[in-house]
Amino acid sequence: MTKRQLTFGNVPVPYVASWSEEEHFFLDICPHAKGIAICQAENRGAGKPMFGKPHMNRQREAVIFDLCDLCGGALRNRTKVSLSHARPRSHGAAAFDILQVEPLLHKECAAISLRHCPSLRRDIRAGSLEVRQVLSHRVQIALYSEQGTFEATGVRRKSFSHAKVQLLNWKDRDERWLDR
Repeated sequence: MTKRQLTFGNVPVPYVASWSEEEHFFLDICPHAKGIAICQAENRGAGKPMFGKPHMNRQREAVIFDLCDLCGGALRNRTKVSLSHARPRSHGAAAFDILQVEPLLHKECAAISLRHCPSLRRDIRAGSLEVRQVLSHRVQIALYSEQGTFEATGVRRKSFSHAKVQLLNWKDRDERWLDR
């Protein structure tokens, strides 16, 4: 089921984006990650969208349940796209994993995102943003240290943070592919 697509002016707002009325962070059981996590007030659509600042709960929901970053709809049986700066890293579950915090997108939603987001267009021109057709992936959940959790919530305790997409198999593409 697709979530209601919100807009700000005529710009579509990503499903996982935070809004200015959702800035309160606290520790609680995350219904998506099933553990103690840094959670965030839920009031999607209230105030102004904070593009580029993912909502903790919706980001985990989108990654864990394979939902589109932009529309919130299911990615199952659809072409999945990664728009990310992610490069191979040595700190994943396996050496040199490609891990990204950006949820995947439907191909058509990736094209819409690129049309509306000046930051994505700039990074494509600079060659710093990767466009990948994702063939297989899995989920990892980041664990925050006691200090990181304290800085976010005021409570010293290890907790879950963002969910991460671990890319397993993909094809490198370019932005022109998104509109084909």
